[in-house]
Amino acid sequence: RTHTTIGWTCDWKVERRPATMKTLAEELAELPRELQAVLHAVAEAGNQVASALRTASVQEAGNTNAFGDNQLEVDLIADKICFDRLRDSGVVAMASSEEQTDTIPLGGKGFCVAFDPLDGSSIISTDFAVGSIFGIWAGDAFEGQTGKDQVAAVYVVYGPRTVLVVGRPTGDGKEEIVQEYTLHGEEWILERDRLVVGSRKVFAPGNLRASVENHRYGKLVEEFISEQYTLRYTGGMVPDVHHILSKGGGVFMYASSPSCPAKLRLLFESAPLARIVEMAGGASSDGRGSILDIKITGTDAKTPVFLGSKSEAAKCEKALAS
Repeated sequence: RTHTTIGWTCDWKVERRPATMKTLAEELAELPRELQAVLHAVAEAGNQVASALRTASVQEAGNTNAFGDNQLEVDLIADKICFDRLRDSGVVAMASSEEQTDTIPLGGKGFCVAFDPLDGSSIISTDFAVGSIFGIWAGDAFEGQTGKDQVAAVYVVYGPRTVLVVGRPTGDGKEEIVQEYTLHGEEWILERDRLVVGSRKVFAPGNLRASVENHRYGKLVEEFISEQYTLRYTGGMVPDVHHILSKGGGVFMYASSPSCPAKLRLLFESAPLARIVEMAGGASSDGRGSILDIKITGTDAKTPVFLGSKSEAAKCEKALAS
């Protein structure tokens, strides 16, 4: 329809699926049925969380999670949406979230899923981009597995656009790919068929307070500045890592120190995002080696994180070890 007022005319158009673009369902059709089901459940959770963010309260709920973080009302809403969709899939045996760290039986069979329903909720009141993170393992337990054992990993960015990034195997299992989808109405449409992490002079230094005591980290940040790297840091891990994948390179850094320890959770944040970055040709490190090699011993482990271009991740590892 057309709306006219003094000095301007606006044509309102109903958003439709681009005729030449493939849907998520079409792209996932090559995968085993069970893997399709869990990925569709995650995608639908992202769709519903995106809708909830438009109206849900960002006030504190009066609770804290197991890590001591204040929970917002929208955190709890997002958490329930994710658990409900995973339960409905029928293929998830167990799930655990950053808001409910106990492993919760969901009645299905095939996978266990760890997720952060709303990463970056502390900056949501400023209307910055935030996200959701999902790691998908085969079986019914996380313990004893590593990040490398994830059969797929997903994140969703809630910003000006709602973006779904899926790291998964191809149908024949011969390679692993990372694809980007955008939400058109109620449908996920393929935006980019392959996201690849190359080398780019961009850095996102988190937990800079740690550089006061961790002098190696401070020198590393100074080195990136002296080499005229571009700073791209929002305070939200998902959009900052997505910037690296979207633009084709860079590095996300989150070091630790005695008074400013690492806060990023291995199971819910670090391992799933590291899996996606490495699937896209990048690298991950905790300062000593790949995050994907760390064995999961529980839901409460935290770790320093360096994600992105292989050359930049190697530079971080070398600087922190020297």
